[in-house]
Amino acid sequence: MWRTAIYARETTGGGRRALERQVATLVAQVARQAGWHHVATYVDQAPGGAGPGFARLLADAPGHFDLVVVDGYGRLSANRHELAAILDRLRWAGVGVVVLRPSRGRRLAKLAANLALADLVGEAAR
Repeated sequence: MWRTAIYARETTGGGRRALERQVATLVAQVARQAGWHHVATYVDQAPGGAGPGFARLLADAPGHFDLVVVDGYGRLSANRHELAAILDRLRWAGVGVVVLRPSRGRRLAKLAANLALADLVGEAAR
């Protein structure tokens, strides 16, 4: 069983309704996956950058969940160097990242996230 957290952040200024739709989409995606159990939701309404929800996610990462599901890499960070550091931090905490809609410019980050997930799956199978 994969303990799964979701992270949603409003990045476009679309307001509360857009954020609620994002959360609902992520929750539905997790519910459709066999062996995934939704254990936590982290939300920020901070178009300019990550907020307290993201800080809590990073603090909880070691030991509280195995996967984080996000709508896109831009929800974690728009800066590719910062994104790489975030993905590394989560990987070292034993947390994989699943992105529903990766942007074309984030193929390397997607590859890193998928490799981290493969490592987790391999560890669980042993």
